[in-house]
Amino acid sequence: MRLIQPRIAVVGAGILGSAITYSLAIRGADVLLLDEGPKPGCGVTGRAFGWINVINGTPGRASYALWREAVAEYQRLKAALPEALSDARPGSLVWKATSRETEQLAALHQRAGEDVELVKRSVIAEWEPRLRQVPECAVFSPNDLALDPTRLAGRYVAAALAAGASARFDAKVGAIETANGRVTGMRVSDRTLHADIIVMAAGNAINMLVSGLGIATGVETSPALLLRYACSTPVVTRILRCPRLEVRQADDNTLFVAKSYVENGAEDGPQAIGERTLAVMTDELDLPANVMLASADVGNRPIFADGLPRLGFLPQVNGLYIAAGHPGVILAPLIARLTAEEILDGRRTDLIPGPECVPV
Repeated sequence: MRLIQPRIAVVGAGILGSAITYSLAIRGADVLLLDEGPKPGCGVTGRAFGWINVINGTPGRASYALWREAVAEYQRLKAALPEALSDARPGSLVWKATSRETEQLAALHQRAGEDVELVKRSVIAEWEPRLRQVPECAVFSPNDLALDPTRLAGRYVAAALAAGASARFDAKVGAIETANGRVTGMRVSDRTLHADIIVMAAGNAINMLVSGLGIATGVETSPALLLRYACSTPVVTRILRCPRLEVRQADDNTLFVAKSYVENGAEDGPQAIGERTLAVMTDELDLPANVMLASADVGNRPIFADGLPRLGFLPQVNGLYIAAGHPGVILAPLIARLTAEEILDGRRTDLIPGPECVPV
């Protein structure tokens, strides 16, 4: 047992940093959360689609086993912090360009032990009556969740503060300070904040934080587009993914569409893609006449070359910890628990690789 409790600072109040702060705080850690934004989840987390699933993974890959563990962790979160998922919508329907491809998708995940079902056109039409082009069949994944990542980050932080954590927003970390090969604190504005352990959960900003220490983390950027459409009535009940569209609807009837994104001039900019996607939605769904594009936001997701996240202490600096990777919303509860176990118990996971940082 430690006689002196270490001061832990978590940099980044996105979904990962907020979840980590919560997991540390409920175990009695002395933890401070910092973010340059005004509130939790206002960075790339606020541009995430919010689909908790394994149906988009590929059985046999290391990431698939990780996603399965992460989705199971959401069930544990629901038991421990019910308000975190109180407004999450369950279930998704996924179909491919042909019935054969859809059947193969269902069989692939069923062989992997997933709770998915192949449902017929009549069932789909009953469940989603505003679909204009009902497929012959679809894969129903009942344990998927559709949630608001920003709201979840805020609930994590609220629960962490209630458990004794502290937080500072509008606080940009300018540099990490070290002495004799270990962390001593951070420069925030014109002052130094002491910390024994710094958890870097700031996504792509991690590179900036460690560059002054002569370290490269391998974090890369993968842009994605989140489109929001104002809508006056309910249109879809579950997440729907078909060859032309990936859509969900919030409780206030806002429609969300996720798209991959490559910057390629104004004609293929976010606004233009959003308008074209509205035409696709009109083909696929019976929409009310007043649906309109409300926002088109690009989120620069942090990824690593192998597609797996990274978790662990950096070997170059004692007390400096990294927690980053995609898909952050799916992985957040699992990464949070594993981070708390490693920092507080010294228990290292085999599920997620550690950082392989190199000098710059």
